[in-house]
This record gives sequence, structure tokens and C-alpha cells, in this order.
Amino acid sequence: MNNSVQFLGNEKSDWLNISASNPIDILSLSLNDDPNKLVEFVKEYEGKFLAGFITYEYGAKQLGVPVHDIKNFPAVHFRAYDSFDEYPIFDKPKIIDWDYFKPKISKIDYDFQFNKIQSHIRSGDFYQLNYTHQLNSQTTATPKELFIKLREKNQVGFSVYMEESEWAIHSLSPEQFIKIENGVITTKPIKGTYPRGRSNSEDKRNLTALLANEKEQAELYMIIDLLRNDLGKICKTGSVNVLESKSVEILEKVFHTYGVVQGQIKNEIHPLEALLSMSPGGSISGCPKKRACEIIYDLESEARGIYTGTIGYILPNGSLHFNIAIRTITQVGHNLTLGVGGGITIGSELENEYNETLVKATSLQPNG
Repeated sequence: MNNSVQFLGNEKSDWLNISASNPIDILSLSLNDDPNKLVEFVKEYEGKFLAGFITYEYGAKQLGVPVHDIKNFPAVHFRAYDSFDEYPIFDKPKIIDWDYFKPKISKIDYDFQFNKIQSHIRSGDFYQLNYTHQLNSQTTATPKELFIKLREKNQVGFSVYMEESEWAIHSLSPEQFIKIENGVITTKPIKGTYPRGRSNSEDKRNLTALLANEKEQAELYMIIDLLRNDLGKICKTGSVNVLESKSVEILEKVFHTYGVVQGQIKNEIHPLEALLSMSPGGSISGCPKKRACEIIYDLESEARGIYTGTIGYILPNGSLHFNIAIRTITQVGHNLTLGVGGGITIGSELENEYNETLVKATSLQPNG
């Protein structure tokens, strides 16, 4: 293993196509390690290419909420590389197999937790909560072979492949979390999902339905407002603006709506400190964030880990690019884990929400 990493964007994203291997240094942190260790690591290797991830639990713990222990992965993992290659060349995808991803929890358990969330909302605990669950699969394919095949099926804007001797990450994410360039920070939260149609006419009907859905719109606006507040804590007064309030992302299997929020970071805040301050992302936690994360700990019986955390890179010029790790598979040996979820509000309908979580997995299924 050479601890390699690949980042792949598309024509709509501003992620570079980058590969790097054989890092000159690696930092792995546990849940109890001080985040300043990460900030100092990044400062030490300014001018180098850095790549890494922050798990959902590490971000949530910085809010002062309880979190589950993470299995098989560090809570934070960053690498410094002397160089990187643009436009990595991949082998042609092989014909490989992996089992159909199946939910770990029963539908009865999902229904029970959904109703608990609605009860919390009616009690005024929060307005929206992102509830997730995990799907399991197995494969005999190597991690690299699997990622190449998954990428062929998912030409998304913020995908990552990261490998280590004991594990691999396949992130086929359509969502940008944080971009920081020249002191300007941009975040693009996704909220609102409808399946693609089986014909052009059904496709148009589904997109029209998504854009007209008041519940999905309210959820998007709620998270945009949350992220405006998150940015307000680290940005110069009056610099935070909503650039797009409702735009459409068209993927292979689903439509999404998203927003764009931007601000000017305060001079004394390091970009990595800004990333930590924003973690976990508002679109995958809830509103208000801290209370939502507290309830997530009660509802979800095990750690999310990489899923709904953030993965990305920092260029030698200091430009920082990180995704929200959705549509993300972790691989340990032959075992695959895929997290899926969705935002639940007072206007959510149980069957629609459950089906939405499974729709999000469709493009990662072997026959998707």
C-alpha cells in the first residue's frame, strides 16, 4: 500500500482531478485528541499538498455532545504529500461483483425512530433532523477496482478514493461542503431529493414536483439559514451572503435542490479552524445543530464515521476544498458499509422519507 488518494470532479464542479501517493507524513487522531494537533499539522506542511478527512463524530464532539466510538477508522486522518499529479489515469473498469446493499435496521425500527423525531419536533426540541442508517454489502473486488466501477456509474463533482493498508473510502459525493480561496469561504448545502424518471416525461414531472414541494423547499431554506449563522461566527461582519437560494443538481438517479452561501473569513481564523468550526455540516445534522446532534446520538445506535463527515484536500497555495461525505462507502477487507439518510421535518411523511434513503443508494447498487 502506498497510501494513495484520488480526487475527481466533473464539468460542473471546481474540484481538480488529482492523485497523490507515498505521503511524507501522516496524522491520525482519536476522538479525544485536541483539534489543535490537526491545525498545527496543516500549518507545518503549508506549501505541500494535503488530503484528509474529519469524521462526523469528531465534528459533533467539538460541539460538546456525546458521540459513539468509531470502529476500524481514525476520527481524523490527514496526509502531507511532496507532490501530486493532475488528470490521474485510471484503468478501464473491470467486470466485478458486489452484493446488493441491504439495510442493517428493520423497517419497524426506522418507523419507530421516525415517530420519535416527529414527537421531538412537536415538543420544540428542533425544527429538522437528519436521520441516517447503514446498509451492508460484501465484495471480492479490490478497493481500486471497486472505486473505478463506482465512479463510472457516478460522474459526480466531489468524489474521493482514499486507501490505507487496513481500509479504503469510496466517496461519490455530489455535495461540496467548504471551499476557501483567498479568504473567501463558500458552502453549498444540498436539501431536497426526488428520483429521476424512467422517461423524459416522467423526469420532467418529478423535477416539477420537487421544485413545487413546500416541505423540501422549507428544509432547504432552513439549512441555508443555519449555514448563514455558522458562517457568521467565523466571517467578517456583513460579509455573509446567500448567492443561490434554490438551484437544481441533476444526478444519474436523483434530482437535488441546493443553495450557495459565501462570506469573508476573519483574518485571525485559519482555514482549517474554519473547517472544524463548520463541522459537522448543517445539511447532515439538523437545526438547531447542537440539539439535533444530541438527539442523533440517542437515535442512531452506532457511529456514522466517515459518512456525513468531510473529505478533501488543501493545495500548496492554501486553497481548501472539502466535500460532505454522502454517497460514501467504506471498505474493510471484503466488507462494505454505506450510510443513507434524509432530513425529517414536521411536514415529512414516513414512507416517503424511508424510500428516499433507499433511492439515494440506487446508483451505488451493483445493478443501479
